[in-house]
Amino acid sequence: MRILLLGSEGFVGKNLVDGLKNKHELFTADVLDAGTHKNYKKFDITNQSDTQNLIKDVDVVINLVTHTLTQSLDDIISNAQTNIIGLLNVLEACKKNNIKKTIFTSASSIIGVPEEFHVSEKQPVIPKTAYAITKMSSEHYLRLYKEMYDINFVTFRFFNIYGPYQRNGLIPSIYKKIRDGETITVFGEGKQIRDFVYVPDVIPFFENAAISSNFDNEIYNLGTGKGTSIIEIVQKISSILSVEPKIKFEPERPGEIGNFVANTDLLLSKFENKPETSIEDGLKQTILWSEKN
Repeated sequence: MRILLLGSEGFVGKNLVDGLKNKHELFTADVLDAGTHKNYKKFDITNQSDTQNLIKDVDVVINLVTHTLTQSLDDIISNAQTNIIGLLNVLEACKKNNIKKTIFTSASSIIGVPEEFHVSEKQPVIPKTAYAITKMSSEHYLRLYKEMYDINFVTFRFFNIYGPYQRNGLIPSIYKKIRDGETITVFGEGKQIRDFVYVPDVIPFFENAAISSNFDNEIYNLGTGKGTSIIEIVQKISSILSVEPKIKFEPERPGEIGNFVANTDLLLSKFENKPETSIEDGLKQTILWSEKN
């Protein structure tokens, strides 16, 4: 299987490279000058010719390139250029070069306001951020290119992915502050619940989606179905490090997203599996990796 991984130098990308490089003919690409994998090419997803020259002679394209939620708060236009125009460049390259499958990463934040605690893929989405709007648009473009040009897709809606190679985000930030004796700001009482997914757990889902047509043309929640509060994350990391955390409580932020976790029924029915690493084991492995690196 010839797989092209776009966004290979991000933290999810590096984990996928580790998981796929010895099993498949893997090609990688990202915006950095140099990559960690031997078959690496630099490219800019917003450049159409760049993208068309890159995406050819492979069986499937995994697109992890994303302009993040945090980045979107300051630059909505760049967010749309990378996440929407970038995806269209990928799909046009697939159409031109007769590549019939893409795997895409969407986000649970697309939901907006959850109707129930365990959110299914069928819930209507009302995005509350520019980033989430780009993910909603992308999901529709993938459907459209399937209907018009028969380019198959598999979309994974990521919940809160964490683990090795992650340098930014909630868990790395809490870990670094507790380790360095700095104060952690917790909004409200820290009871906001999220569905945390240990990143190595996602690798088999991408591999199965790449090699089999059984999962094509569906959107899947890639979550555990279990919730952990922010204050629990602080407490668990503190316990692992044997350090008493310094916590500053601030008023809850306006616009804070509601509490919800993944409904994993569809994932289980199709893949017969779901991410299973407990938050305790995942945090221990993540901290172990962080201390070595």
